[in-house]
Amino acid sequence: MIDTQTPAELVSFPSAPPLVTLEDARQRPGSAGNTGPSLAHLIRIVMRQKWKLLAFIALAMIAAVVLQFTLTKLYEATAEVKIDRHSAQGVLGQEASQVSSVDDMDQIITTQVELAQSDPVLRPVAEEYKLLDKEHQLKGLDPQETKLKRAAPIELKRLKVTRPPNTYLIRISYRAASPEVASQVANGIASSLVLHSNNSANRPYAEISALIAKHMAALRAKMDRSTQTLVQYEKDLNMVDPEQHTTILTARLEQLNIEFTAAQTDRLRKEAVMRAVTTVPSIASARAAEADNQRSLLTDALQRVDVARQQFSAARSYYGENHPEFIKARDQLNEALAEVDVARSGTSDKATADYAQALEREKKLQAMVDQTKREVNDQKQLVIEYEQLKSDAERDKATYDDLSKRNQEADVNDHFRDATVQLVAPARPPFMPIFPNLPIDLAVAFLLSAVLGVLAVILADSLDNTFSEPEEVAGRFKLDILSSIPAVRRLPPIRSIGGTVLPVETEGRNAELIMLFGEAVRILRNSIGLMSFERPIHTLLMTSANPAEGKSTASAHLALSCAQVGKKVLLIDADMRRPTVHKQFALSCETGLSEALPGSVAVNDAIVQIEGTSLYVLPAGPVTHLASDLISMGFASILAKLVRDFDLIIIDGPPMLGLAEAQEIASMVDSVLLVAKSGSTTGKAVADALSGLMRVRANVLGVVMNQVKPSRSSYGYHYGYALADGSGTKHDKRA
Repeated sequence: MIDTQTPAELVSFPSAPPLVTLEDARQRPGSAGNTGPSLAHLIRIVMRQKWKLLAFIALAMIAAVVLQFTLTKLYEATAEVKIDRHSAQGVLGQEASQVSSVDDMDQIITTQVELAQSDPVLRPVAEEYKLLDKEHQLKGLDPQETKLKRAAPIELKRLKVTRPPNTYLIRISYRAASPEVASQVANGIASSLVLHSNNSANRPYAEISALIAKHMAALRAKMDRSTQTLVQYEKDLNMVDPEQHTTILTARLEQLNIEFTAAQTDRLRKEAVMRAVTTVPSIASARAAEADNQRSLLTDALQRVDVARQQFSAARSYYGENHPEFIKARDQLNEALAEVDVARSGTSDKATADYAQALEREKKLQAMVDQTKREVNDQKQLVIEYEQLKSDAERDKATYDDLSKRNQEADVNDHFRDATVQLVAPARPPFMPIFPNLPIDLAVAFLLSAVLGVLAVILADSLDNTFSEPEEVAGRFKLDILSSIPAVRRLPPIRSIGGTVLPVETEGRNAELIMLFGEAVRILRNSIGLMSFERPIHTLLMTSANPAEGKSTASAHLALSCAQVGKKVLLIDADMRRPTVHKQFALSCETGLSEALPGSVAVNDAIVQIEGTSLYVLPAGPVTHLASDLISMGFASILAKLVRDFDLIIIDGPPMLGLAEAQEIASMVDSVLLVAKSGSTTGKAVADALSGLMRVRANVLGVVMNQVKPSRSSYGYHYGYALADGSGTKHDKRA
């Protein structure tokens, strides 16, 4: 007989928390009180599928080894291109003072990296080595699609362009099945990049030079035409001084103005003299008549008159009027006055003649000035046109000189400009292939398969709505897990002699599982016994949500275990649609509950005692589809009668879902145990079953997890020990 004592560390003392509502029961497993799956939960998920995960990783690594010998080997050749940057933009002109900045080198190198992968750089190399055919980019295309593909921008799948950190280098790598082709293509792309970049850098200078030369030629022709036109204008205008823009007419007008002014001055002077000598003559007027530096006769006559008058005044005052001296003085005065009259007459005639001559000259000059002014005015429009043409010609000449200077500076600076891109390390044919690489492929296969396997396991677990661990049921439905019954592949039938469940000849791993199975049944028995202290349990229904969840086997072994501790136990098979309890004990099913309920046979006549035990079995009897009606007819009265004769009645009921009699039986018994199959029973099924039990106000003690793999059980030590050897020593196999 198996030891019925249960180790203290293996027994749990569950409480009886209230049942959850149906809405709470439909939550995801482990969602109660948790915001997400814990690390321990993830580890359990992975450990649960560890053999599948390891098999997947092994297959991936084997595939990597197979691919090592089946894939085409690829060789990679690399050419290095250097990006140079000069310190100044030029040596002449404004560019000489423009110092370049190195802050934009990252942008320059990035630009060159992108340019190395552009169509203008790749197309010459791709066409030369037929790279589209070698990369199988044209495979499966019809002629029209092939034509369009060749015309589209070139993209090489085996090309890799990178920049080593903190350098001015660009690495151009290409992979090919031939080492020589790989090096040739890498060098070809590098050379194409150098040529394209340098041509792109020099092209603006060439274009500017050509544009400047074109403008200079046009300006030169325009300057020649302007020069010829100016010469013709100078001839037409009779230019005296082209630099001063002076013509003959303007010079003549200027001279005539000078002469006309002098003539006016001379005429005014002579007019004044004429007026002076024609009026009262005096010495002053006589002197004014000295126009041509000749001494005037009138001046002398007037001087003699003055002398004669002085003498006359002196003689009259001294001698008197009758004195000879007075008479002499008077005669001299008269004679002097007569000379004045004669001199005045001559001077007046001469002054009048000179005035007339000066006036005539002034008039002629006036006429000449007016005529010349008219001629100058007529020539003024031509002079304006000449001035405009002269200004345009000077402007064109200045522009031509500036363009010529800039063109010379650009030519000189272009010769001194450094090469922007240059090939510094040509690619050489490699010796070893870069693909496939067995160590790297194995490492990648291991990591990738491990990650994908773990993700697949987690995804499968998230999509799996079945229960695999007792903790999931406890956390989801707030129910006690009274026991976790391990899965046994070859569970022997229950023997009638002694009621043992462990054949002596059974050994090995399965024997240990059978030991764990028996211990789990005893834990369930003790848990029920502890609960009966608070509320006596005389009738116990064991049901499940769906069929084939192992409730009949659990009921049979629980009943036998309770009988082994001295209790008088009755096991009733109430599943009259698919009875299985009689098979556990090798009993006949011809007489049973289905006949006792309608009164066809007496209940006591249908009960069978298991030999050597205090266990009694009431088989289901013949199969019937009126099970629900029969339960309603008399099961309550039969149950009430049998309670007085037995310490404990265990009822193996039908599944809860889809059958009406299960809920009716649950309303008649003291307590209910719900059996759930690990890895098979879904959360919705358990929630629906609990919902049905709640509707009939059944006392659900908890859940029994059936067919739990030992690694998933809730035992602290997974039972902790293996079978004892012959010496009585127990081998520690703690998980």
